[in-house]
Amino acid sequence: MREHHKDASAQVAQALLAGMSPDEQAEVQAEADLAGVSAVEIVRRSLDILIADSEVLARRNTDAGTLPQ
Repeated sequence: MREHHKDASAQVAQALLAGMSPDEQAEVQAEADLAGVSAVEIVRRSLDILIADSEVLARRNTDAGTLPQ
């Protein structure tokens, strides 16, 4: 299942990258060049961070007995 998620997130990352302005794409590409990975991988990693952060926030709100707003 984990591998399927990784494949799916790469496809989502590709779609997001394609929807960026040329300036945004150039910025992502510059970061990718520095990291030695593809621009899609940079976007995918960013998605992973956002997902992880949202999971932490959801747990925190659940533990506090509140719903995210």
